[in-house]
Amino acid sequence: MPILGETVRTHWWRCALVGAAAVVCVPTSSLFGVVPVLLWAALARTRRTGLIVGCVLVALLAWFVLPRFLGFAGPWVPSYVEVFWLYPVFAALVCLPAVPRERSIAAGALVLTTMVLTGLIAAAFVLLVQLESKPGDEGVLPVPGGVQAVEGTGHCGSGNCSREVTVTGDRAPEVMRAHLAERGFTPRYPLDSGDERVCRADGLVFTHEVCAESRTRTSTEVRVVWYVS
Repeated sequence: MPILGETVRTHWWRCALVGAAAVVCVPTSSLFGVVPVLLWAALARTRRTGLIVGCVLVALLAWFVLPRFLGFAGPWVPSYVEVFWLYPVFAALVCLPAVPRERSIAAGALVLTTMVLTGLIAAAFVLLVQLESKPGDEGVLPVPGGVQAVEGTGHCGSGNCSREVTVTGDRAPEVMRAHLAERGFTPRYPLDSGDERVCRADGLVFTHEVCAESRTRTSTEVRVVWYVS
């Protein structure tokens, strides 16, 4: 027990950093964001430097995952894939000046290289999976209160997939139009079919654009189809 108590007193800050990163990531389903913080917690030796750099990493992670989770969009909002590759690159740059104080250059270079390469490999895998997968909720789901949504089968073809929902309820078309506007979707030219189309884009380096097409069936029913354009 004395040994355990000493270990806790010595290394509590490492667990605190990883725990804080997990708290940020778990609600957003972006658990990979914990990896750079975990690698830094293992690399750092001193509590002061470890905590300072680690807190910066956690704050940076919050910027990468929370705005999108809260429904924001725009060129300042990192895309989902950028959590996998761009965040580890930024994290490595943040850690780099502190490495000579904490470890040998060789050990630091190995950990930071692992951090970046792991992110690049994970990003490549995610992009590969997305090619043949239907898009996520992308701000379309969940629908607001007062209306009900029934998801259809969607469609996949020509390297792109879509999802669709039929929304019913009082003034469902107007409710969904307002809902999409609140989630950062802006109007585009209507399609030849007469469907309304709105899109939103995020991404710091490479734009991730999602478009949603709406076809009003009645005053209480609307069909919404969305896809990554």
